Amino acid sequence: MKIEAIEEKELKALYDTRLREDFPPDELRPFASMEYLLKSGMYRCFACREGGKTAAYALFILAEGAALLDYFAVDASLRGQGIGSRFLSALKSVSAEFSVPYVLIEVESLESAQTPEQALERRRRLGFYQNCGCLLTEVYSLLFGVEYQILLLPLRNAIAPGPEEVKASLEALYRVFVTPLTNGDEASYQKVCRCFLRPDRSEKSKNFARELGRSLTFLYRNRSKFMGERLRQYGFSGAMYMMLLHVDRHPGATQDSIATHMYIDKSNVARRIKQLEELGYIRRETDRSDRRQNNLYLTEQGKELIPLIRTYLSQWGQSVASDLTEEEQDTLLRLLAKIRKG
Repeated sequence: MKIEAIEEKELKALYDTRLREDFPPDELRPFASMEYLLKSGMYRCFACREGGKTAAYALFILAEGAALLDYFAVDASLRGQGIGSRFLSALKSVSAEFSVPYVLIEVESLESAQTPEQALERRRRLGFYQNCGCLLTEVYSLLFGVEYQILLLPLRNAIAPGPEEVKASLEALYRVFVTPLTNGDEASYQKVCRCFLRPDRSEKSKNFARELGRSLTFLYRNRSKFMGERLRQYGFSGAMYMMLLHVDRHPGATQDSIATHMYIDKSNVARRIKQLEELGYIRRETDRSDRRQNNLYLTEQGKELIPLIRTYLSQWGQSVASDLTEEEQDTLLRLLAKIRKG
């Protein structure tokens, strides 16, 4: 892939067509700002061609030993063909044009995502840049109310800079284009622009995953043991009492619906349901609309056990949460529901 530098005249044509199509108006800086930076030697613009048209382009701001990716887009008709990845990788071939060892890239942070959809899109974008050889840094910025995580694309074979150096470079780059927008007023600048460090959370994330898994496993096994000891005299084992409760809440449920609801293998459900039927707690009725299916209902003997099962479950819940206040219990349930939903 051949990358070519773009001069002012072509940049203006690109701005009036492609940039206006590829970016919403509130994300597009005035062309006068680009023109000023270009004439000041602080702007670099590159494009690659495919079939006689601009397949992709990237615009960069330069200042004090680093470059910041300002705008980057691939032609809509050519997306999904790996052009963006090849373009960023090929930047190393024109690194002499930059006179800097690395490029900084802003990606809206995962921490500030408001919805699962936003988080998914941001993870996809982070993954794209990482696949292109970009490195995650501990540097973040808050720019005009939007929080970004900063990635670093090395252009030369040099030791990657530390977070403090990256932060200093980013602040210098922001000074180039944010200061004119605030008319040089320092107080205004500080309100709209801030760079900060957020230490790598990978180890913390690992600890969280490990401790969460251990806690959930302990609670599951503790409840299984508690309920197993109290229901053994009734012939129960494993998740049989949970299946009985499900049928109580959903009369006419099928074995398939129980397997789906409880995330249990269908063969395991079939085996447990057969045991419950043999113990006299459940009866089957052929589904009138689909004779291949059986609907499950509690017998009178099964119904009599439901209050006892719920009493034991309540006792177990009170036991494991005995050190929590009612408010803490409510918070715990709310957070677990949030995790389950996510």
